[in-house]
Amino acid sequence: MVTRISGLGSGYDIDSMVSALMQAQRIPLDKLNQNKTLLEWKKDDYSTTYNSINDLYTKLFDYTQSATVLPLQATSSNESVATMTAAGSAATVSHTLVVTQLAAGANVTSADSLGSQSDKTSLSAQFAGNPSLPGADFNIVINGKTIAVKTGESINTMIVNINAAGAGVKASYDSNLDRVFINSTATGAAATIDFTGTDANGQAFLKDVLKFVDGSGSLKTVTAGQDAAFTLDGVDLTAATNNFAIANVSYTLKSAGTTSVSVSTDVDTIVKNVKSFVDSYNSLLSSMNTEVNEKRNRDYLPLTDTQKGDMKDSEITAWEAKAKSGMLYHDSILNTTIDKMRTDIYTPVSGITGTYNSLSSLGITTGGYYENGKLYLDEDKLRTALADDPQAVSKLFVTSGTTSSTKGVVNRLRDDLKAAMDNIGSSDYTAKSIQESLAKQIKDYNSRISDLTNRLTDIETRYYRQFDAMDQLVQQMNQQSSWLSQFTSG
Repeated sequence: MVTRISGLGSGYDIDSMVSALMQAQRIPLDKLNQNKTLLEWKKDDYSTTYNSINDLYTKLFDYTQSATVLPLQATSSNESVATMTAAGSAATVSHTLVVTQLAAGANVTSADSLGSQSDKTSLSAQFAGNPSLPGADFNIVINGKTIAVKTGESINTMIVNINAAGAGVKASYDSNLDRVFINSTATGAAATIDFTGTDANGQAFLKDVLKFVDGSGSLKTVTAGQDAAFTLDGVDLTAATNNFAIANVSYTLKSAGTTSVSVSTDVDTIVKNVKSFVDSYNSLLSSMNTEVNEKRNRDYLPLTDTQKGDMKDSEITAWEAKAKSGMLYHDSILNTTIDKMRTDIYTPVSGITGTYNSLSSLGITTGGYYENGKLYLDEDKLRTALADDPQAVSKLFVTSGTTSSTKGVVNRLRDDLKAAMDNIGSSDYTAKSIQESLAKQIKDYNSRISDLTNRLTDIETRYYRQFDAMDQLVQQMNQQSSWLSQFTSG
């Protein structure tokens, strides 16, 4: 709105007069803004629905994995000996495991206290008086990696340098025990701590200062780890670590001994996952049914700025809640998707023989017609089906096929949800999507609103010019009338 200081000559409230005239002129602009706002609200509703569909589409991927629809559990009769887990492709059979030896890494430890001095700021201070400490800097070699040892640096600095050398070892110094420990980072017979290549000064330091000696007092030049040794179903085997997998069963060895291993279908997890599937499906279906069945309240249009100025915030919120209703009432994309989802659920999967070829045979059924396709799960019926056929859920959910009728339910749903998302379009838009169409319409409205706003500004300016001219004319006439009055009376 253009603001003018006027009416000084006539005494008229020109601002109010122009405002009243412009109120009628702004009706087309208000209409454009309202139509644009309706499109924006509709676009927002589509975006919300797209995200809801995408959430289920993403979750359904998990139901194409054996860990979700055919999980297995492996139990140990003696978990102090070993524990285990089974992958989806493991055979549901029992095994006998006898552990005779755990895998271990190589390690070297000071045979006795190092006899350190209280001052440990440097090797020369810590081992003052030890004739085996070289007087100058020297090197040690661990697994082919050369580590420089400086007598002017502390033992902790030496430890850091050993660990950073990439020798496959982890060294530490315990000041309370006054001993140094070196362990290989790997386990198994191939794991070693090898000092080969260390010169005479370095060997003297390792042997007589760090006291890496064997029972005879000689330097332990090479120390090796050991493999795990065990018998599985009568077959003698070894492993470099205590964690390994055989025939899709992962084992963790803990101690020597015997245990029985049982691999079976994890029915509890399947039931939990199917229940989660039903809940997620119902959540999306309910939200889409709400959108398509909510009627448009045409008595409530988007508020103009002038209308908002005369209302409280709470009143604006309540009004807009009604004005936003029914943006997707009877929407064709959502109606089509709902119909396809319901068809995907109740149609049997062609090609699956036996009793369990539909979700209803597993205890997954729909409620009354008035519930618009809501699913219910009979857990007892599902458990009975799984006891009879542990792969029943897997086959019904993820069977592959070339047509919708031969595909598993999850694969059907993913296809139809993907089609719905393509038709709606994401926030980045998809070619020929409804979101792209709405965005173009909103852009067109913005252009028309801008053009009309400029024209209204010109009209308002013209009104002020006309009233200003009138005001000046009235002022002149008043001045003349005053002069004539004075002349006559004189």
